[in-house]
Amino acid sequence: MGDIVAGALEGSLAPDFQRVGDLSWVGSSTDHIRYLLKFQAMKGMTFSACWGLSVDFVPIFRGGSLRWKRTAKSANFDLCIDPIDLSGRIPSWCSFYSNDLDNRVAHAALKVLDAARQDWSGITALNDVADSFERRSKMESRRFSLENYVQTDLAWGLVLIAIGEAERGQNHLDAYCDRFAVARDDAVLTKARNEAATIATG
Repeated sequence: MGDIVAGALEGSLAPDFQRVGDLSWVGSSTDHIRYLLKFQAMKGMTFSACWGLSVDFVPIFRGGSLRWKRTAKSANFDLCIDPIDLSGRIPSWCSFYSNDLDNRVAHAALKVLDAARQDWSGITALNDVADSFERRSKMESRRFSLENYVQTDLAWGLVLIAIGEAERGQNHLDAYCDRFAVARDDAVLTKARNEAATIATG
């Protein structure tokens, strides 16, 4: 299935993207931002797409501790855009079944890429990332809202610090630490906060 999608995306996906899983692609880092595209396995042998971005200086909580995700292979969603969140169901245009004909899979892959590129085109700098969090926090969802995603307060907070909004950013980090029992003086979190502050000062 992955090779069918890869074949459809070949020549349309930007050349800096690399395939990091059977149905996952990650772009190179620009202004600390990596674009992600993934087709997730769902119930009923269905695959549905989501896309978004990973911010290099934002760590992720894995195996009981914060760790870095600064490479294409370790990159993970800090902001995930999933069409199911707004519709409450799996939309047909961004999904396919494991037994679908190749052309049906390829058509869905290209529709997904068009939608993802529209979102990515509006997120080219860290200010845009902060704006995207703000905008999406106000959207009405039928499945997951922004607060349902574990990375939200961590990523939003560090990005705000990186664009010079330290107080607002720290409020998000405090909320993250409280919610997930992460120590506020955690070594990785402290390093991430310092890196974000350094970015803010240029």
